[in-house]
Amino acid sequence: MVNYYINNHNMTNYYKYLLIIFIIFFVVSCQNKKTFIYKFNNEQWDIQQDTIMFIYNANKVESSYNVSLFFRNNINYPYRNIYMFIDILHNHDIIQTDTLQYAVTDKYGRWYGKGIGDTKDNYFLFEQNIKFQKVGAYTFNITHGMRNNPLIGCEKIGLKISEND
Repeated sequence: MVNYYINNHNMTNYYKYLLIIFIIFFVVSCQNKKTFIYKFNNEQWDIQQDTIMFIYNANKVESSYNVSLFFRNNINYPYRNIYMFIDILHNHDIIQTDTLQYAVTDKYGRWYGKGIGDTKDNYFLFEQNIKFQKVGAYTFNITHGMRNNPLIGCEKIGLKISEND
């Protein structure tokens, strides 16, 4: 009976230490990145209603960052690619404007991206090794540049900003 208590007590301590290590790992690994996600209503991206706005607060000007886009679509998405317009603003001043084009299928209509069933997650590198010139809030405004509006088959869009080590 005493031996069972000692073994059970040691296992409880083991799980406590394992949980603490996991929490520390999770906190440390999440400090160098920020992820934003926007979910579209009715799986449609309407440019009159859905100018996507993500605000990132830069507090380090000496670091460089990678900026990636996330696009989740389903099989109702009618195109092989997606065009997006991105404006980056600082203090309401546009500091960068880009037109982006990314493929979501190959020439035979096979979906790129990962996912199960009808949904595919696509990740695209937008900017690599960029530096924010000033501390403060940076606004990323994203709209689609496709002919159809609303654009069907769009489930989510996201932006990830990762600090380089």
